[in-house]
Amino acid sequence: MSLSYHAALQEPVLDANQERVALKSWQQEGDRKSLEVLVRSHARLVWAQALVWSNNPVHLEDLVAEGIIGLMRAADSFDLSFKVRFSSYAKWWVTAGISSALVRVKVVIDIPSRIYVDACGGRLQGEKLSNAQRAIKGGVPLDAASYGAGNNGIKTLRCADLNPEEQVLAKSSSRALSRALYSAMDILSPTEQQIIRRLKLKPEPDCARDLANEMKMSQTRLRQIERHAVMRLRRELPKCGFHLEMLD
Repeated sequence: MSLSYHAALQEPVLDANQERVALKSWQQEGDRKSLEVLVRSHARLVWAQALVWSNNPVHLEDLVAEGIIGLMRAADSFDLSFKVRFSSYAKWWVTAGISSALVRVKVVIDIPSRIYVDACGGRLQGEKLSNAQRAIKGGVPLDAASYGAGNNGIKTLRCADLNPEEQVLAKSSSRALSRALYSAMDILSPTEQQIIRRLKLKPEPDCARDLANEMKMSQTRLRQIERHAVMRLRRELPKCGFHLEMLD
């Protein structure tokens, strides 16, 4: 089953009784439509977990696929006598599926998924952390003979500059992001547009207190308008062509 991020957000959320009916139909009657309804309604949970680890669309596709499999396994094994919502139970299965896929899709050298999660979570130190980071980032020693325990001066083949193809893609993505943003801004009132431009879009944002004084309102009111405008933009941006990969 393939379900995009925005499609997942549009799926209706089942109430507790609807969950139980769908789970019972799937477990006892093998009703695939009930399973599909259950998975679709919880796909946002999968996306939320996957987005914690990556916003790369290629990686996300694999992570979400593993998370969906985790949802299906949870639907198979959920005990209907449990007095908990399905999402609480399924979260472990989703996280386990995504964690197992992390190393495969993001790490150059195979390492245990627990090592990857611990390294990213700051739970490793010293040589273990150094070795894990080299595996994750794919560092290649220029002089293998100089490598040894305690050698912190390893040089790696890395270039901070973008190649010509990456430069073209970056410029194209930047233009697309600008078009989506300014198109979404049309839904805002003139006051909201001014606040967003001056507090969020300027290279050096204005001081909120000075802007509030200029617009003859309290700073608290200005911040309320700002938060409301930001929430409206978040809902409108996907409709204007915004995708997470534009931020890479």
